[in-house]
Amino acid sequence: MAKGSVGRNVQAVKRLVPRQVKDALIKFRSSDGSRDFRRSPSYAFLRNLMDRYRVERLVGETPDGFQRRIHQFLELEDAPMEGFQDAEKQRDLSIRFMWGHDHDFGPFRLAGQMGERHIWLLSTFMDDFRALPRDLVGKKVLDIGCWTGGTSLLLAAMGADVVAIEEVRKYVDALTYLRDSFGVSNLEPRRLSLYECSGPEFQDRFDLVLYAGVLYHVTDPVLSLRIVFDSLRDSGVCLLETAAIPSGNRSCATRALAYSVPAAPSRPTGAAGIGSSPPRPPFRG
Repeated sequence: MAKGSVGRNVQAVKRLVPRQVKDALIKFRSSDGSRDFRRSPSYAFLRNLMDRYRVERLVGETPDGFQRRIHQFLELEDAPMEGFQDAEKQRDLSIRFMWGHDHDFGPFRLAGQMGERHIWLLSTFMDDFRALPRDLVGKKVLDIGCWTGGTSLLLAAMGADVVAIEEVRKYVDALTYLRDSFGVSNLEPRRLSLYECSGPEFQDRFDLVLYAGVLYHVTDPVLSLRIVFDSLRDSGVCLLETAAIPSGNRSCATRALAYSVPAAPSRPTGAAGIGSSPPRPPFRG
């Protein structure tokens, strides 16, 4: 490598990152973790959206029937329905049903494994990164690893047409049941692996991809990012969050968030994005 090329490359990368993202990352790196996201401007807005999914808003089910069905999901412990031949080699979360997000249905409440993470996540992208508008009407969104649908329900309530993918069948069934029970016509839960999203129906389709809490689970992170990037329309945005290991060490970020720069207008042609025309630039997050 020529002398000085490293410095030039670093400067080139810095120029690619939007200013608001740099400022947000600096704020997160300097934070002592004491900030209460419940005081963020978007917290009340998102909590109010979740009120759309209370039993008084049911359209496809009775309150008693709804509560019974939810508790049936909670009692599920089923490896065969997931196609596992050896349950001992699978994570417990894929076999035994666990509700993902906190949800107040009115007559009863569920405490999810991730608490209010769905609200924290979207409020952070709204308020700290300014990468997610409150009004998503007319936008197509891909929610990767949706679990029981906390973020998917919020994105749909914000007006987006949401495709929510999840590998575990029981969670897809649960979110589909919520969609039908509350009449959410702009939400499509699908049982898919991210690696199955490289076909034509996913190419250049989405204005926004939410890729949260998944990157450290996949076998090939770089390939997964390529698939995500290819699913974006020109000027589409990928919202990426990964927080694998909490740590009190200030030198180790416990929450790493990134916002992709808008995609360039040029499009790749040929196999695997290789062709004679100028290629789309690689994912930058």
